[in-house]
Amino acid sequence: MMMLSIDRFDGVYAICEGDDEKLYAIEKSELPKGAKPGDVLRISSDGSLTLDEDETKRRKERIKKLQDKIFGTE
Repeated sequence: MMMLSIDRFDGVYAICEGDDEKLYAIEKSELPKGAKPGDVLRISSDGSLTLDEDETKRRKERIKKLQDKIFGTE
């Protein structure tokens, strides 16, 4: 199962980055309701997209810890 992270919206597309570091353009209309930049999507074997709230939270916490370490706000 592949995971994508929504990087940004550009017109009618969501620009997403895969774990393979490639960028993918997905039409916003194909995204799960409420999807926003920073959210992690899972692509199932049948091609359907779902929000992975646990993975989104895990990644945001990891990034916050890195920022705190870099900027000395630990």
